[in-house]
Amino acid sequence: MKTLVGIDFSLNSPAFCILKENEFTWGSLTRSERTAESLKKNSKKPYSVLSEDKSGDFVLMFMGKSKLPDEYSERERIKIDYFQELVDSFWSEIENICSGDDIIVAMEGLSFASNGNALIDISMATALLRKKIVDHTGSENFHVFSPTSIKKFAYKGNAKKHELYSSLIERNFTETNLGSFTKVLEENKDEWITPSGNVNKPLDDIIDSTWICLYLYDKIKED
Repeated sequence: MKTLVGIDFSLNSPAFCILKENEFTWGSLTRSERTAESLKKNSKKPYSVLSEDKSGDFVLMFMGKSKLPDEYSERERIKIDYFQELVDSFWSEIENICSGDDIIVAMEGLSFASNGNALIDISMATALLRKKIVDHTGSENFHVFSPTSIKKFAYKGNAKKHELYSSLIERNFTETNLGSFTKVLEENKDEWITPSGNVNKPLDDIIDSTWICLYLYDKIKED
C-alpha cells in the first residue's frame, strides 16, 4: 500500500498523521515559541509523553507569527507571504518523512465554524496547500473529505473533541500499529481532556489528523 497522509490544517496549529508500512508518524506546527518550549519541557504535556513512550515518531515544528501592518493592501500582501511560508514549512516536513514514497493525501474540507476574515484567511492558506499537494502527488492521489463524514466514521456527525479522543481508544484498528498510541491516550485521559471536554494541544489536532488518515485508509481498503 502507498504511504498515507492525513492533514488537519489550520493557521495556528496544523497537524499531520502519516501511515507508512503500518507505522505512524505524527507532526504538529505551533506558531508560539512559548508553547513549543512548554511542550518540550513539561513532562505531563502530550508531546513530551508521547515522544518518550516511543508510540510512534513525533515531530514538533515551530514557526513564529508575523506582525501585520494596519494598512489594508500591505497587510493582505504580507498575509500571502506568510501563508506560503507556513504551507512550505509544513509540507516540507511531510516530504522529508515520506522521502520519495508514492503517497496519497487526505484533508478535511473547510468548516463553516469560521466566519468573516478568519474564513477568508483559512480559505486562502488552504488553497495554497491544496495546490502544492496536487503539484507533488497529482490530483488522483489527493482527497478532500467533509468534516461530517470523518466524524461519522470516527463516532458521530457532531462529535466533540473528547468523543473523538475516546473513540480512538475504543476502536480496534488491528491492521495498523496504533495500539501503543491509544494505550498512552487511555493512560493519560484524565490529564489530557479538560473538564470542559476540550483536548490539550497539540493532541487535539494530532487526533483529528489521525482520524483523517484512518478514514483514508478505510477508503483505500474498500477500493
